[in-house]
Amino acid sequence: MVSSDEKLSALLKDLNELSMHLHERGEHSLVLSQRFATNAQKDTANRDFDLNQARMLDYQHTLFHEVGNLVDKIIKQYEH
Repeated sequence: MVSSDEKLSALLKDLNELSMHLHERGEHSLVLSQRFATNAQKDTANRDFDLNQARMLDYQHTLFHEVGNLVDKIIKQYEH
């Protein structure tokens, strides 16, 4: 049978992996947002679409990091 300490350690490991994934997704969204914003300046025919995509991806960037930071806070609260 698995002890409570082992369960907690496994959970903290999983939370660390989740946090890393969320922060990586946030950075990826930021990169894509910047690409759409750059393209909006070059391609006037699709400017509105590109700007909307850039805004949406920037919002995703923020959300991924906010959730990642909340996961980080939980990890710190329960680490030994």
